[in-house]
Amino acid sequence: MFEQVSPLFTRISFFDLNILLLLGLALFGGTIGGRVFQKLKIPQVVGYIIIGIVVGQTGFNIIDKEIIETMQPFNYFALGLIGFAIGGELKREVFKRYGKQFAIILLSEGLIAFIVVFLLVGFLGTLFFGQGTYYWALGLLLGAISSATAPAATTDVLWEYKTRGPLTTMVLGIVAMDDGLALMLFAIASSIAAKLLGQSTEGFIPALVHPLYEIGGAIVVGTLAGLSLSKMIRKYTERERVLAFSLGAVLFVLGFSLAIKVDMLLAAMALGTVVVNCVPRMSKEVFKLVSSFASPLYVLFFVLIGAKLNMHNMTLPVIAIASIYLIGRTIGKMVGAMLGGRFSGAPSTVQKYLPFCLFSQAGVAIGLSIVAYHAFPGDIGLSIVIIITASTFVVQLLGPTSVKYAVEKAQEVGLNITEEDILRKARVEDVMDKNYPLMYKNIPLTDILDIFSQHECLYYPVVETGERLAGVITVESIRRSFQYHDLGHIFVAHDIMDPPPPDIPSHIPISEAREMMDKCNLDYLPVVTEEKRVVGVLERGMVNRYVSTKMIELEQKVASLG
Repeated sequence: MFEQVSPLFTRISFFDLNILLLLGLALFGGTIGGRVFQKLKIPQVVGYIIIGIVVGQTGFNIIDKEIIETMQPFNYFALGLIGFAIGGELKREVFKRYGKQFAIILLSEGLIAFIVVFLLVGFLGTLFFGQGTYYWALGLLLGAISSATAPAATTDVLWEYKTRGPLTTMVLGIVAMDDGLALMLFAIASSIAAKLLGQSTEGFIPALVHPLYEIGGAIVVGTLAGLSLSKMIRKYTERERVLAFSLGAVLFVLGFSLAIKVDMLLAAMALGTVVVNCVPRMSKEVFKLVSSFASPLYVLFFVLIGAKLNMHNMTLPVIAIASIYLIGRTIGKMVGAMLGGRFSGAPSTVQKYLPFCLFSQAGVAIGLSIVAYHAFPGDIGLSIVIIITASTFVVQLLGPTSVKYAVEKAQEVGLNITEEDILRKARVEDVMDKNYPLMYKNIPLTDILDIFSQHECLYYPVVETGERLAGVITVESIRRSFQYHDLGHIFVAHDIMDPPPPDIPSHIPISEAREMMDKCNLDYLPVVTEEKRVVGVLERGMVNRYVSTKMIELEQKVASLG
């Protein structure tokens, strides 16, 4: 069907479908797709990618290869923001607590995936298709690429479901660091593969120096930029300036990394790691601001990933090797993560569910496949690009759902929420005091004073017939009444009450109620029904206690997970 319809779109001039129009299409369509899949209990990132596939090279080709290349800076920017956010999770205390586990699991899942893919592709490729040297060399290169895990789709699921706990921490640490391992393995594998294929190439040591330069250079660039940004954050506190400096730092790190040819994702991660450890308290606002700014870019990023996937060049041997690669990579990642978790003494949830969180591959894997295409011109380079593209198509759809399954089973969903999240989720009826003593308009002043002395409340609604709100008595009302204490049997609530403040229904979020308190400069609000019958009172102190209690409960639950 796509083949029949896509020629209609190829006749449309690139100048008719300008970049702004395509950006709008990608953002609007991706957001709708994400929302539809979210309703189906599937991570929204899958919806973004599928919309990209539909409008991209595999589908209607509305967003073709030239347009994708033109939009590459947006892709880089989104990837840099993702790297910056991941770095922000790597706090000093995290390294102290999980550093050993990070290292063992990283080496285990990366190396075992490399070995399994290498052996399966080499052995089965030779068995079924002959050309033993060719398939063993191909196995080496694909094995090295298989060790990389795409951070973007994985972390998007973690952020969407607001996860927190040992599994989330381990996933963020692994996806942040295994790019470096993939680069090292690829350098070694490409050097050996070139010798197997009889191609003239540089020696083993020079081949190893280049990835060390990429990794070390990225860390240096990110660290220096992070130190500079930390100084700026200490000096300036205005939200607009903090956001501008933060985005500027990310863009600088990405651009400079591209200019000197070091790994820009690692550089962005280093930037975030330095900031969160140098200014831990102030960095919370930084990452919050950047996150709110970056959401549309994330949608665009995943739509472009889907648009970039091209399934039109698949042949039987390539499909077979791609299937072997997928099976081998999946087995290697799962077994490696499980064994690494066991040997490192990781919490049981990490041992059980980390294997489901490492399937996704995209940026680094595709980048290494392109490097292989240029380093090994001919069938082997082209085959690697097609195999990695095809496998990326599969794992980018299945990976996010697997991550969702894992974090749900680990009971880490919904634990990474802020006070604002609690206020938006809770309703007034969850917090209000429903047992407030009501004062009728004709109650004597002496009885009012008795009620105040017996209760700790500071605000009391005054009601008339049908318990409809008529006014309110506050501490200030009582203070004014002291001059009439001798006439307490004559004065009633109606004489000393203040006019009724704005009232609220019980079903609205606490966040709306607090906004009304701030707007009216009040510390309390009566809660009423549609008939204006008083059913309770909401005080600011009640809201603060509720939020504090919920935050403590979350901290205790996270701590109980290990």
